[in-house]
Amino acid sequence: MGVKPTITELLLKAVGASEPSGDPAHKKIGDLPFEKVVEIALEKKQDLLARSLKAAVKTVLGSARSIGITVDGKDPKVVSMEVDRGAYDHVLARYEDKWISA
Repeated sequence: MGVKPTITELLLKAVGASEPSGDPAHKKIGDLPFEKVVEIALEKKQDLLARSLKAAVKTVLGSARSIGITVDGKDPKVVSMEVDRGAYDHVLARYEDKWISA
């Protein structure tokens, strides 16, 4: 079995980019749906220190922001705050069983 890809590699692959943005604040390289962020968090569960799916998703959002990827057309920092407020709880609930069993 080969080396597992990093969060950054998974994000780049998901948006079809070969490298991160050199200027993530001003130059975006792609946009992902929130569900794809959740799937990457699930895929990386064993490598993350996150104790919850919500925390893992926020880790992936931070990586997305640092390389110039938006989520649902928004800055991942905004999405992360929305996650904190519970705006995505209905989506996260659909993946909770996978998180527990992963």
